[in-house]
Amino acid sequence: MKYRKITRALCLLLCIFALLAISGCGEEEKPAENKKELRICSSLGSELTEVIVNDYAKAMQREAIIAYLPAGSFDQRMAFLRQNKFDVWIGGTAEEYFLAQELGMLQPYNAKEAYKVPAQFRERGAHWTSLYLNYVALLSNTDKLANFGLYAPDTWDELLEEKLKDEIVIADFALGGASYGMLTSIWQMRGKEEALKFAAQLNRQKIHYTDDFATAIEMVYQGQKTVTILPLDAALWLEENHKHLFATVVRGANRNLLSGVAYLTAAANHEGACEFIDYMLSDSSQKNLVSNGYRYLWHVKNYPYNDGRRELIGNVQVPVDDLGWTSTYKSEIIRQWLSAK
Repeated sequence: MKYRKITRALCLLLCIFALLAISGCGEEEKPAENKKELRICSSLGSELTEVIVNDYAKAMQREAIIAYLPAGSFDQRMAFLRQNKFDVWIGGTAEEYFLAQELGMLQPYNAKEAYKVPAQFRERGAHWTSLYLNYVALLSNTDKLANFGLYAPDTWDELLEEKLKDEIVIADFALGGASYGMLTSIWQMRGKEEALKFAAQLNRQKIHYTDDFATAIEMVYQGQKTVTILPLDAALWLEENHKHLFATVVRGANRNLLSGVAYLTAAANHEGACEFIDYMLSDSSQKNLVSNGYRYLWHVKNYPYNDGRRELIGNVQVPVDDLGWTSTYKSEIIRQWLSAK
C-alpha cells in the first residue's frame, strides 16, 4: 500500500527528536583520497538520514557508511552501538543520550558553532549537541470528528470527551518521543497527584496502543480511530498532504522534543566525527533540509529568530525537563501511568 510506505518512512523520522560535544579534533584537513570513511549510526528515518549524509559526503568528499539503530530494549540498542564501533550517532533523544553518557559511551566535543545553540538546549559537558526541536501535537481525522460533532482537540483534557472513548490510538510510551512526552510533561507541570488522576481518566477512555507510530497514523488515516499523538513536524506534513487530517499543537503541558548528534567513545575516525558534527550545525546542513522539504524540522540554532515557528505554535507551555528523572525512571513512570485507576 502506497500510503503505508510513506508513513513508515516518515514516522521513523519522528520522533520527534537531542544532542552534541568537546575534544581534540582540530587536525589539518587531508586530501580526500586519504580520508577515512565515517561510520554513522542513525535513529532517524532512512530518507532523512540519506538526505543528510549524502550532502555531507559530497561537501566533505568523504565516504560514509550508514547503519540504523534497531528496535529493542535500551540495553540491546546500546550493545549494538558498542559492538559495531560507530563514530557518531545521529537522531538520538535527550533521554537516550543522557543514559548513554552515564554508561561512558559518549565523549565530549564542542562544535565550532555550538555557541549559537540556545543555552536551554545545550548539554553542559558537550557530550551531545542538540540539532532539531520539535513539539507534541495531536493528529485528528476530521471526517470522524464531524460525525461526533467535535472540534479538533488541542488540549490533553479534551481527550477525556466521552465521544472519544475507544477513539484514541497512541504509540507505545516505551518508544519515547511524543507519546512519552505527554506523560512527562503532564507529570512535571501538574505534579504527580494530578498527573495520575488524569492518567486514570484517560485509561478509562480505552486507549489503543500500537508498537510504532506508523500504525497509529494509519489507523487515524483510515478512520479506524479519531486521534493520535505525534511530533509536530510529522503531524503538519500529514495535514498538508491529506485533506481529512488535521494537526493541532497541544497548548498546555507540551514538551521540547530534542534530537541531535553525539561523538561516540568507540570512534575510530576522530577527524571525521568532529567534521560531521560541525557540518550538522552549519548553515549548509540547514539549507539542505529545507530544500528537500523538511521545513518543519526546526534547527535549534535558529530558535530565537524563527518568527514563523512562534506564529505557528503560539506560547506553548513546556516544563524544564529533569532528564535524570525522565530517563532513569522511564519504566516506572510508564507503569504508574498505565496502572492508574
